Amino acid sequence: MELWANFTDLLVQAIGFLTTEVGVSQGVAIILLTLIVRLLLSPLSSSAIINSYKNRKAIAAIKPELDKLKSVYKNKPNEMAKQTMALYQKHDIKFVSKTLVANISSQAIFGFGMYQVLQKVIFSSKFAWISNIAKPDILLAMLVGALTYVSMIMMPGSAEQASAMFLLIPTMVSVAVLISAPSALGLYWATSSAFTALQSVVMQKYFEKQQCNLTQTQG
Repeated sequence: MELWANFTDLLVQAIGFLTTEVGVSQGVAIILLTLIVRLLLSPLSSSAIINSYKNRKAIAAIKPELDKLKSVYKNKPNEMAKQTMALYQKHDIKFVSKTLVANISSQAIFGFGMYQVLQKVIFSSKFAWISNIAKPDILLAMLVGALTYVSMIMMPGSAEQASAMFLLIPTMVSVAVLISAPSALGLYWATSSAFTALQSVVMQKYFEKQQCNLTQTQG
């Protein structure tokens, strides 16, 4: 617990440094700190996205084999699961990798740390239309919900693989939490969601360019 306390104290000090030494408002300090940390973590998150993309491509390539397994073992679910996993291992398809675990863990630690800090730190500054970021703001909560949904559907492959309800759950959770939470937390959430959406766009462009280069090479 002492280590966690030191980590949250570091976040508080970082916000304080940005407000006192850099001279920005508390709201801008939260946004800058979020962007800095997300940029530092971007190699991990980008690597996780790339691994996910490679898995989807590999699964698409072995779809005929998967369909054959479903046909052969349709009445033997346990055997089908065993053979499917063996096929995945044969083609080096890994759904849980060290990079994925590290990415999820690091973002969860930072997110939960910011959640605790922004709930307990005393804020009093204004930001845009928000008169006091210590108080909830319904418009910001709705904006965060929209950004969360956009960041979900912008992730490469999510629109094809996930159901509409699965994509809506994080959106509804964010709005429900932020309706009664300090706007400071909403600023963090909005910034993080916007960063995720932008990163997804960049990665999608990267994948499209890679596919285009591969097509040209094969042609």
